[in-house]
Amino acid sequence: MGNKQCQESLSKSKSDIRPLDVKKCISIKRDPLTGKLIGVPKEWASHLDADQQQVVETNKLPEEVRTHRLPDCILDIKNSIENQKNLKQQLKIDKDANLCLTGLNVEIEKEIYNSGVSRNEIVKDTVNFISILEIYDGKELSQKQTSNEVMTQTDFLIENPAQKYIFNEQIEKGVNCKLYKIIDRRLNQVFVAKVFKFYDNFNCYRLKKELSLVQQLECPNIVKYHETYLHSGCFFIIQEYMNFGNLRKLIKLFDKKIDESIIGYILYQILLGLKYLHFKGKIHKHLSSKKVLINQKGDIKLLIMDYKNQFKKNKDPYWIAPEIIEQQIIEEASDIWCLGIIAYELSERDPPYFDEHPIRVMYNIVNQPAPKISKQRSTLFQDFTQKCLIKNYKNRTTLRELLKHDFIIQNRENGKQGLIELCKRMDTDQKSKLKKSSSLK
Repeated sequence: MGNKQCQESLSKSKSDIRPLDVKKCISIKRDPLTGKLIGVPKEWASHLDADQQQVVETNKLPEEVRTHRLPDCILDIKNSIENQKNLKQQLKIDKDANLCLTGLNVEIEKEIYNSGVSRNEIVKDTVNFISILEIYDGKELSQKQTSNEVMTQTDFLIENPAQKYIFNEQIEKGVNCKLYKIIDRRLNQVFVAKVFKFYDNFNCYRLKKELSLVQQLECPNIVKYHETYLHSGCFFIIQEYMNFGNLRKLIKLFDKKIDESIIGYILYQILLGLKYLHFKGKIHKHLSSKKVLINQKGDIKLLIMDYKNQFKKNKDPYWIAPEIIEQQIIEEASDIWCLGIIAYELSERDPPYFDEHPIRVMYNIVNQPAPKISKQRSTLFQDFTQKCLIKNYKNRTTLRELLKHDFIIQNRENGKQGLIELCKRMDTDQKSKLKKSSSLK
């Protein structure tokens, strides 16, 4: 049902020019002598019986009623073939098969060989390896859901977002989407727009459900969602702008050890966001350093929605909890494991097994001991991380206990100013490098 509605919405949104785009300052009349329409906006004139000598140049109208078009480059988004799912049939264990499995096609076999996971390793843990391949292939996992809230229906706005927002600059470009800094024309307020393509078999119901859930969240540690547009075959998801970007970006840019007071503050703010989510009966599901955003005030907020193309492979499994791979379930404790990996990353600059193939990463998460941070770090920080990274989720330390951990108590207030200064330094260094590189061209 959701898909049918989206297809209808899409057909309505394909035209850039609609009469409702101009609401004022237009007065259309019929010439009593020629019978032609006069005062017609120039964009409509070719479609109507209009007097071409007496059309209205809409670019001369006041800003608030002018027709605005999206630059073509914004809509130039492709659905990459390399991200399409490869597992078309159920995998079965077969000891006589080349990789102990039947149902594999050429592409997925190639990925297994590239991962470096040997036949002997697959034989040793075949059931979990099937789960690894399914998750890598983008299988949607079930989660425990305890929320009893009634979901309100979230609808897409079938209109041109350029009428309301100025698309100021492109922040990021991924394989399947683009991220733009935008400005509300009326409020002069900055937001961010995630733009991605509507494609055949897109699960509109799932997106609407996720938007409805996010819309209900009111927490200073959660990125605020605003609205969604469907226009010219693309979705535009509008949300709060966090100008320093995500935590992963900060870790990559900073080439020295991050001070533990800053780490403690960051982890405390993430815990507060998770505490709110879990209180509301929700689980993050996709927590990683890429889902932790920072602004100029030193605020830390969790990005809840996962905009991943539903046909996209999981090529970012570094933060995934062992129980998700082994049992294909997601618990509140799964968020705690992800927090532990973020803590490890803040200490060591990269998550565990960062240079490995995604299939090998998941194999190691299940079969290797829990990772530990450097012994050069304080014993309190080491203890906090180990308590997050207990492999059996039933024995993993709870969120409430982690909030009372001495590492958090000692650093939860001290690191905010240090984080602000670190972000400003990184921002200045980045601008300096860009200026230097442009001067060399």
